[in-house]
Formats: sequence, C-alpha cells, structure tokens
Amino acid sequence: MAAVPVARGDATFQAAAARVAAVAFLVLVAALVLGRPSLVPVAVALAGGIYALELAIDDAPLDVAAPVVAAGLLLAAELAYWSLDERERAAGDPGQGLRRAAFVALLGVASLLVAGVLLALVDDVRARGLALDLVGAVAAATVLVTVLVTARREPPQG
Repeated sequence: MAAVPVARGDATFQAAAARVAAVAFLVLVAALVLGRPSLVPVAVALAGGIYALELAIDDAPLDVAAPVVAAGLLLAAELAYWSLDERERAAGDPGQGLRRAAFVALLGVASLLVAGVLLALVDDVRARGLALDLVGAVAAATVLVTVLVTARREPPQG
C-alpha cells in the first residue's frame, strides 16, 4: 500500500517516501520473523503516513483511491496478525482457517464499502471552516484508532 503514494509523487517525494516505505516493509518483516505483534501497527502507520503526506502535499480535494488504500492497510494488518497467530502450534477446530479467511475477506469488503460511502458523503458536503476541519480531524483519528483496535482484536472463536 505504500507503493501507491510513492508512484504518484514527484521525484523529491518519491526519494523520501521510498525510504519510509522500505522502513515500513522492514518493520513488518521484523514483526513477522521475530513474532512481535506490537510492530505491526508501526508498519501500518508508516505506510498510511506516507499516503497522508502525499495527499497533504498534493492538496487534491478528494482522492478516489482512499477507500482502496484504507481497505488495503486494514487487510495488511489483519493478515500480519493472522500470520503471527499461526506461529502457535495449537490444533484448531475443523474449518477454523476457512472461517477466519471468510471473516478477513468480509472485513476487507466492508471497510472498502464504508470508506467509499464516507468519501461520497464528504464529496457532497461543501462546507468550509475551522469547526468542520476539527470535526474531520477527530473523525479521521477515530477511524485510525478503530482500524488499529480492530486489527489487533482476536478473531471470533468457535
């Protein structure tokens, strides 16, 4: 997901963003190899931060790729946690892997749909002002916290 803003930026941005993307990749690999789930949010935040910085520098009104990037970051975090869970050699219930795969797929589709609907709603609202900017910043922070908490949550047992 870090490749999207790197590819869209100018040469100066690409040089800096490629370094940050490489760090995000290495942090994710370290999380998986060392079995450190606390590093997964760091990698996802770095990748998301590159995208946010590209949007801030570009100063585009709305980016239609935002729902795809959001869903991709959520899926990356969820799949990383799943990989970490698989390190444990515990026998699960029959079909547990299939249920979890369906849950992850549904989570990805749902996040894509919710982000798309939010983007469409934001496109319709043409208000300006500091109060609206503050509400938007709080909403963005809430979404980020929700994504991180959801990605760290244990999958349903059963």
